Parts: sequence; structure tokens; C-alpha cells
Amino acid sequence: MGNGEWGIGNWELGIGNWELGIGNWILLLVITSGPLPITHHPLPITHYPLPITYYPLPITHYPLPGKPTIS
Repeated sequence: MGNGEWGIGNWELGIGNWELGIGNWILLLVITSGPLPITHHPLPITHYPLPITYYPLPITHYPLPGKPTIS
């Protein structure tokens, strides 16, 4: 069960990395195609969800209610 909880955390980190990947991809487009204003606007949007994906991580470390805790 511990591995499953860590897996959830890794999955959320994966979402964060995926969103960063979109940001890097847009930056790459900006570098290769020139500084187009349209490509700059989506960048902040891809950064905002990142903190949201980090918030659930501490929750996965605490024992979930209803589970027997090993003392």
C-alpha cells in the first residue's frame, strides 16, 4: 500500500513534468519560429497547474483513515 501511495505521488509529478514538457515545447517553437506573441501567452497557463499537482503529495505520506497503521 505504501508503494501505491508513492505511485500516486509519482503520477502527479509525472503530470507536472508533462506540463513542463508542453512549456518547453512552446519555448522551442518560439526559438525556432521567432518571438510570436501567440506562443508566449500559453506559457503561464502551463505553469499554473504545477503547484496544484504538488499539493496532494504530502497527503500521500499520511496514513489514510480506515487503514491499520503499523506502530
